Amino acid sequence: MKPLFPLICVTLFYSSLSNAQQNLFNVPSSDITENGTIFFQQQFNLGKSSGVSNTTFDYGLEDNLEIGLNIFNVDLYPTNELRNPFVLANFQKGFTINEHYKIGFGTQTGITPPIHNESIGIPSFSYFNNSLNLEYLGHYYLGGYYANHAYAGAGDSFGIMAGVEYPLIEKKFHLQGDILTGNNDISVAVLGFVIFLPKDWQLSFGAQVPSPTSNNDYGAVFEITKL
Repeated sequence: MKPLFPLICVTLFYSSLSNAQQNLFNVPSSDITENGTIFFQQQFNLGKSSGVSNTTFDYGLEDNLEIGLNIFNVDLYPTNELRNPFVLANFQKGFTINEHYKIGFGTQTGITPPIHNESIGIPSFSYFNNSLNLEYLGHYYLGGYYANHAYAGAGDSFGIMAGVEYPLIEKKFHLQGDILTGNNDISVAVLGFVIFLPKDWQLSFGAQVPSPTSNNDYGAVFEITKL
């Protein structure tokens, strides 16, 4: 089996790319990257106290499987001490029940390499998700997650995740929003929109607000996605 990095690089430039969106802002969907194709997403979370970069590559395998790499929590302008980023391997398995309903489960698990300090953690985020696609009436998501303290910080390890994407102009301009419940570092909601560009590119913009039981920052989210 070829190493993952060369395979990702070659496929990114020379293969056909998938035609489904794997993530909303923070909630994974149940759409699986097609066999032999790549999904790429670059996200910037900009808050008052810090800004971070989150990058995702996924590669589609047979049997409705995908694997990939995440580089999360890369500090852009921290007000305090720089934190070690997350380097995570990801996996997702999807089940298509019918043309409107899918189920997915997956995990993102890895390490925090000691780049800025000597602390090494093993962050992990696992989830299951239900996906209901009602076409012009919208695409709806509901599931649950487990995140350890190395991933989500102090507070709840379990929570609910939900999302919606509603087409105002089909495949041109969609409203989009999602939420992770709880009182940990990832417990936020984002409300925004996605713009569909030529050659399977998308731009997404959102306003981030803390979940009702958390004390997280308000902020903005910007995403660049290649399908």
